[in-house]
Amino acid sequence: MNSKNPFRFLILLTILASLLGPVAGARAQTPVPPPQVQALLNSMTPEERVGQLFLVTFSGTISLDESQINELISYRNVGGVILLSENDNFVAEPDTIAAAHRLIAELQTIEWDATNADTSSSRVYAPLFVGISQEGDGFPYDQILGGMTPLPNEMAIGATWKPENAMQVGSVAGTELSAIGFNLYLGPSLDVVESPNPSARSDLGTRAFGGDPYWVGEMGQAYISGLHQGSNGRMIVVAKHFPGRGGSDRSPEEEVATVRKSLEQLKQVELFP
Repeated sequence: MNSKNPFRFLILLTILASLLGPVAGARAQTPVPPPQVQALLNSMTPEERVGQLFLVTFSGTISLDESQINELISYRNVGGVILLSENDNFVAEPDTIAAAHRLIAELQTIEWDATNADTSSSRVYAPLFVGISQEGDGFPYDQILGGMTPLPNEMAIGATWKPENAMQVGSVAGTELSAIGFNLYLGPSLDVVESPNPSARSDLGTRAFGGDPYWVGEMGQAYISGLHQGSNGRMIVVAKHFPGRGGSDRSPEEEVATVRKSLEQLKQVELFP
């Protein structure tokens, strides 16, 4: 299992919050899970709930009976997987899309079989989250590099000043990714790049909609609406990154990043979108 994917922790925190429910001092408007979701959680054992908190990665494109990913799904109740090109989860063209579809179907089958193999078991069936970060503009920020509609990066979308363009791009991504079998999208970036600095390792470059908090929010909202629309509501979206990445002083993949601003400044810029 690969442990060097920083965006995993944001997802885990999001799911953890939904599983644990309101905490002391939480605001009254804390979202309440739909009844069918709450019923599913109530029927899970503590071990199953803990397993659902984990989204894991693995190497290769096959999940044989003796493989580690099979064990994690079958016996550790993991909540889902993230597919990455760096882990060789995608094959070369022309079979990229077909192979990805087969892999995802195989992973979901492992979850189904693990739930239904032992009729004496009370294990609850919950389909896997299968996630991907497909930012657009090709390598290195797209995981799937062939067989899909080429999409522009966020900066190019933001430069049009038209939210409808963001929605259209999101719709195309949602349609194609959900058809392959993905149901979890890691993005878009809602970072605000106030002062571009190409020489800094923390610089997002073209991976953000722009430097205006209002327009980043508008574009991000439209993009997410497009993802939902294109996938017919079958895509969960986890926006990124940790607020302030666009104004941080170092790469969070290597060290905890620092944003040297007051809380009020953060509210007006980084937290606004």
